[in-house]
Amino acid sequence: MVSINRGRMAAEIDGEYVVYINGMRLNRLRALPRYLYAGIQAGRIFKRLEADPDSGFLGYLPAYMSPRSGAAIQYWRSLEDIRRFAQDPDDRHVPVWRWYNEAGGNDGGLGFWAELYVVKDGSFETFYRNVPPIGLGEHGSLVPMTTHRRGLGLSDEETAVHPADDTNNG
Repeated sequence: MVSINRGRMAAEIDGEYVVYINGMRLNRLRALPRYLYAGIQAGRIFKRLEADPDSGFLGYLPAYMSPRSGAAIQYWRSLEDIRRFAQDPDDRHVPVWRWYNEAGGNDGGLGFWAELYVVKDGSFETFYRNVPPIGLGEHGSLVPMTTHRRGLGLSDEETAVHPADDTNNG
């Protein structure tokens, strides 16, 4: 069973990092085999990246999955790490992207999208309560809110909206 953090927690990570959100969408039913193939390849890419601590890949979180679309939130140490991965001809990404550009997406049946955010040191805020480590809390360091003094100031004890007694929320 997954351990749930009952207290008020925050994530911390040193330096800047990158949040990369990407997904795909099945636009036409006849593209279903390509949609499934692309999903399998994405899973293999994530597994390979997780096995390589030097890749700069901190981890990912499946954001949503439906019969027509899916997306993942990825955490990376730097923009340079993503560029190196995306352009490495010996890694899985280049051949899969080439497949999509040459055959997978030409008829509009399968779509891909991406958003990339470079997060400067300390310019983020997180909050976790009654959940297992998730998101940046899983891929950074999880600390009690009482010791967390970084971020945008939304987690300050003076301004935070929270129940006064955590022990009565069971």
